[in-house]
Amino acid sequence: METSFLEFAKLCRSLEETSSTLEKRRIISNFLRKINPDEWKPFVLLLTGKVLPESENKALYIGYSTIKKAISSKIQTLIPLGPPTIKEVYRELNRVASISGADVQRKRVDILSSLLSRMSDIEREFLIRSLSGEMRIGAEVGLVLQALADVAKVDIEKLRKAYLLIGDIGELAEKLSKKELNLDNVKPKLFNPIRPMLATSADTIEEAMQLAGGRAAVEVKYDGVRVQIHYASGEVKVFSRRLTDVTENLPEVTDVIKKTLKVRDVILEGEVIAVDEKGNPRPFQELMKRFKRIKDFEIIVKKIPIKLYLFDILYLNGKLLVNEPYYKRYEYLTSIVPSSLLAERIVTDDISVAKDFYERAIRAGHEGVMVKKLDAPYVMGVRGANWIKVKEVETIDVVVVGAEWGHGRRRNWLSDYYLAVYDPENSEFLIVGKTFKGLTDEEFEWMTRKLLELKIADEGYRIWVKPEIVVEVAFNEVQKSPKYKSGYALRFARVTRFRLDKDPKDVTTINELKEIYLRDMMRRELS
Repeated sequence: METSFLEFAKLCRSLEETSSTLEKRRIISNFLRKINPDEWKPFVLLLTGKVLPESENKALYIGYSTIKKAISSKIQTLIPLGPPTIKEVYRELNRVASISGADVQRKRVDILSSLLSRMSDIEREFLIRSLSGEMRIGAEVGLVLQALADVAKVDIEKLRKAYLLIGDIGELAEKLSKKELNLDNVKPKLFNPIRPMLATSADTIEEAMQLAGGRAAVEVKYDGVRVQIHYASGEVKVFSRRLTDVTENLPEVTDVIKKTLKVRDVILEGEVIAVDEKGNPRPFQELMKRFKRIKDFEIIVKKIPIKLYLFDILYLNGKLLVNEPYYKRYEYLTSIVPSSLLAERIVTDDISVAKDFYERAIRAGHEGVMVKKLDAPYVMGVRGANWIKVKEVETIDVVVVGAEWGHGRRRNWLSDYYLAVYDPENSEFLIVGKTFKGLTDEEFEWMTRKLLELKIADEGYRIWVKPEIVVEVAFNEVQKSPKYKSGYALRFARVTRFRLDKDPKDVTTINELKEIYLRDMMRRELS
């Protein structure tokens, strides 16, 4: 017998009302033991707010307006249907994702409306929260992995690594439920992106070299979009840092990979930047035009040429390389890639040489440098000191969670943005200030359209939105503030650029912001 969606909703309420992580883990584990094995996949997808498997490259296109129409719509059915099950909800949402042809929006509303009409209030609430990616019940992927490990009686560290390689919590749960997962021999699935390794920050080259332990690679940090490239059997897929398929946005990458590589299969990492006719870097904002929905994309491709710089290799001809030290991975990389496609770098233990390289990178129009430990493995999905970035101007990444309509000349635009950092411990975004500075009129117009698509609540003069748009902001200082739940506020924040390549949960964390505050406070006291 299939498990009802009402039981799922009640579970979600229990998790929301429970503060203990251990108790949440126990609740999820017990539910997994109770339900059918073939329900594991839809359950964990709905629980984590992912709804559809990440590997199936589908989109629901269900936003605030679609949900609102579905709630108000009255669907008449000839045969009354009972309350839905977890699997039925999952199947219906897949139907929504598969709709094509004429009158698509009406069909989406009809399916969703029919589903909601069969639900109680608590069921509707948690379905809508899952659809919005706003569960906020503390059931993060990491916790769900622990529960899956408990029930399947497998090693949690091996399971985490398998998830980072497979990249899809739904597929992982399905393989576990069918006992089809060999945790000692998990290999990446080509064309299914791997979660990237992340870097920590340092203020100076001296600090970065010290963190790297002396002799290290110092590599140009390009001001572009990080890409992960999968190649096999003549096919190429390009993914952004957010694991989004951006192959169509960067056709030149596909061309150069096909023309250059003489391998069976490979997964590479690199950076794509916009360049001028002389090959010099252009501003990041120019490159972002390739990632907006616009007509005449071919014209944009010609106007904004790009350059690919490769800097790492994760998989080659059936061999997983993430456990190899960086210097060894680089040897593999240089054996298959011409020097013209490699990121510029040096290897040194001389701080003055490293500093000169950094200054040359800045003068050339690049963002800074990455200092990399030579003996470090590739630690998927983790931010650590194996890679240390040094940038000229300190900025943080925040996500826009709300906006107010402007005044005067800006009265027709949503132009005052609520900025938030991420609190991984409580799985929530915390507001740290507002800004209307740094954007052009064209960008205000684009933001207004995009934010209205992401709207989840409307208060008239202000809307709240699904946290999706990541921006980089500069600011004068971090201040203590009782105004916001975070306890902090950015003074004179201004948007420096959009980061459409970044996942909202990859923005600056509340703990990182606290560290900036404490460090700057110490500087003020000592200077």
